Amino acid sequence: MIDEILKIADSVARSILCENFGFEVKSTQESVPEMDEFLYSGVVGVLGTIGDLKGRVIIGVDFDVCGRLVKTIYDQDVATNNDMLDVSYEIFNMIVGNTLVEYKNTFGTALRPTPPSIFLGENMLVVSPRIQRKKIEYVLDCGKMFIEVGFERGM
Repeated sequence: MIDEILKIADSVARSILCENFGFEVKSTQESVPEMDEFLYSGVVGVLGTIGDLKGRVIIGVDFDVCGRLVKTIYDQDVATNNDMLDVSYEIFNMIVGNTLVEYKNTFGTALRPTPPSIFLGENMLVVSPRIQRKKIEYVLDCGKMFIEVGFERGM
């Protein structure tokens, strides 16, 4: 199930980033994280899933990607922290919402996202205990991002 949702999330994210922002994905790397924690600098959104299964989606964009998102949406060169948080909130909601709708349409399993919690900072410690996860890391033409999907172990 994680593989299926991650595949859909990858397709949705690529579509949103390419069609709406003109971003080009240079490369990706899929992995199963060995540790329950990692450090990240940029903006990170954590969205829970509720419904038939309990889990979460974590999306992170580095400051370069986030700055370009702000520049494209607001047509301004300076990205404030509030701008980065607002834009990330909307983009993360779009990616996760569209992913869960497509998953339901394809597999018949109803999952709904919780409102995202958004964090911005340098070297943030992101922890996902007791969650079975898989992650895609992207190298874009303007920076890096990742999507991680996870469900309670045993699901």
